[in-house]
Amino acid sequence: MTAADDTTIDVGSWFTTLLRNWWVILALVVLGALVGGAVTMLTPQEYSATSSVYIGQTTDALGQAMAGLNSNPKAATQLLASQALLNEAAQATGMKMTSSRLRRETTVETPSQTIKTSVSAVNIVVITVTDTKKVRAAAAANALANALVAKLSPSVEAKVTLLEQQLADGTKAEAAATARANASQAAIMAIAKGGGTAAEKAATAAPYVAVSQAAASELATLQVADQATALRLEVAKTVEMPQILHVAKVPDSPSGPSRTLNVAAGALAGLVVGVIVAFVRRRVRGA
Repeated sequence: MTAADDTTIDVGSWFTTLLRNWWVILALVVLGALVGGAVTMLTPQEYSATSSVYIGQTTDALGQAMAGLNSNPKAATQLLASQALLNEAAQATGMKMTSSRLRRETTVETPSQTIKTSVSAVNIVVITVTDTKKVRAAAAANALANALVAKLSPSVEAKVTLLEQQLADGTKAEAAATARANASQAAIMAIAKGGGTAAEKAATAAPYVAVSQAAASELATLQVADQATALRLEVAKTVEMPQILHVAKVPDSPSGPSRTLNVAAGALAGLVVGVIVAFVRRRVRGA
């Protein structure tokens, strides 16, 4: 017998072995399926609830996107894993939820988008809590979302407050400049209607004309500045401000365990064991 003959795989004998032990294989497949079904019946049902948070986008004075805490999904993920935030969310959830249990039951995803050949993260985090109680799962997902927004919002809220104050001051300055311009115009009209020569009227009205022109120039400058402030304020409120995009709802149906999956896994495990047993039996008989 040559070396090639020693390494030849006898596929026919393999099939023969499997056919002779079909009942063993079938029995183990059925047993595995039954075990999988039993595990499903004995395992408590779990419910998954999902919330999502827009973490915001930091911008500069021109409204251009820039790096910052509110534009870093990884930082948001780290915040959600922090003990302080988990403690806060667990307390807000109630229903005997603990921070350690919340940590085990929570998964956080950061969606990404593909632009041409590059993949970039979107400023959104998706929070999923899986618990044996569906109400508690929804409450925990919302508690985490609220806690995250509360952590990310203070700097943006401070910016909004500052811009609102600047806009209010600018509006008051506009009103004052408009009042000066109107008063000057009224004085000029009164001088024009009064007595005296044209030269005398012009001389008398000159200071009021200067005030009116200065007020008009100041008003134009203030309006441009206030428009820019108003735009920055709108960007801060709508782009920079973190907010909850999706509130977790109480799930209608359990997310697991899957009876079909467990039965299939059990049957597959039984099949593998059955094949192994068949060849062990063949080796024992051959011995």
